Amino acid sequence: MAERKQRPLPHPDDLMSVTVALDFRAKFNPKAEDPPPFDSVGFESTLGAADAVDFLESVVRAIRERRLYGLMVQQCAENAVGAGQWVEKTPQEILAESHGEENKAEQKSSQDGDEEGER
Repeated sequence: MAERKQRPLPHPDDLMSVTVALDFRAKFNPKAEDPPPFDSVGFESTLGAADAVDFLESVVRAIRERRLYGLMVQQCAENAVGAGQWVEKTPQEILAESHGEENKAEQKSSQDGDEEGER
């Protein structure tokens, strides 16, 4: 007679989820002139217990290596790409943008020259 394989019994950990929240708690220095904007200010991820191990290890590694902010920015970027919120630029779009920036710089340069000639 063939033995019938039984399903393993569920374990309470199989019903758990792990939530990790990273918050960047900083503010702009009021004495700084034109500080750079914050790329990301927070990230939250909820994973099943079985899936959380690798992620938690990456968080611990980032803390030890003092690159937790970088991990947070990377996770935010991966989420935006995965959700389809960010898509790849085509080479044509990149060229058009670079030419657009060049044209803006040329226009500003010519405007600055015109203003100097008026003085």
